[in-house]
Amino acid sequence: MQRLFITLICLIPSLCFAKTANYKVIDEGGSGPFSAIAATETSLSDYVIYRPKELNQSIKLPVVVFANGGCMDTSYPFEHMLSDIASHGYLVIALGKMQNSLDDRPLNKASNSMIPHAIDWITAQSANPLSEFYQSANLEKIAIAGQSCGGAQLLATGADKRVSSYLMFNSGIGDMTMASADVDSLHNLHAPVIYLVGGPTDIATDNAKLDYQRINHVPIVFANHKTAGHSGTFEQPFGGSFSKLAIKWLDWQLKDKQTNATLFLQGQTADFVSWDIKAKQF
Repeated sequence: MQRLFITLICLIPSLCFAKTANYKVIDEGGSGPFSAIAATETSLSDYVIYRPKELNQSIKLPVVVFANGGCMDTSYPFEHMLSDIASHGYLVIALGKMQNSLDDRPLNKASNSMIPHAIDWITAQSANPLSEFYQSANLEKIAIAGQSCGGAQLLATGADKRVSSYLMFNSGIGDMTMASADVDSLHNLHAPVIYLVGGPTDIATDNAKLDYQRINHVPIVFANHKTAGHSGTFEQPFGGSFSKLAIKWLDWQLKDKQTNATLFLQGQTADFVSWDIKAKQF
């Protein structure tokens, strides 16, 4: 009866509280000042939470929800980047259960609804005094990110007014229909967006260029790594330069670090020599 009661009340997010079931450490906790872990939480078992190991109620962390390449339910190929973002002071909620290798369980498509559900969950946890995440999240600063097909999932759910920034990795909708998104879904975007693509060998680059041309209602950045291809630099330690550039964007958009603006608005890429960057509507 007690187990049944717990199951029933945990259908209501505000009554559930997070408890870390297991975790792992990637790249020795990341390159940032917060030592990060990748964790499974009992009340959100179909996701991975990349987060500082130690949470402090006096430091409210911006939130990033990440949808994976292929619209799959695994963030394993992106864990170097996602862990490193977390180490710079972010709560990253990625779609799909924890994995220790890409073939340790069957993979499936992740539903678009998992994106707003992640925001619902962290909102409830941050308000729940019983949760480890109590008062840990800055709910005024939430980003959605997606790689390849995950970017289409971003566009399909981008109208969510709780979102204040978007990151499209190796993704663009162009004239396609994917994950219930199409060209009309660009109008769902209501906050600044950055596209990060991998040059002429990235199959998403041409579509991303079309999106950049067509988006004229929100601030937008187009960042093109000349040689990375569709797989970016995600398998490199700390996620490589895709991760570094994403953190610069997040620190600007979600932490108001205005010194990062010139990198994106003036294309000053001394620290990102492989990238071409342009912007409009700022």
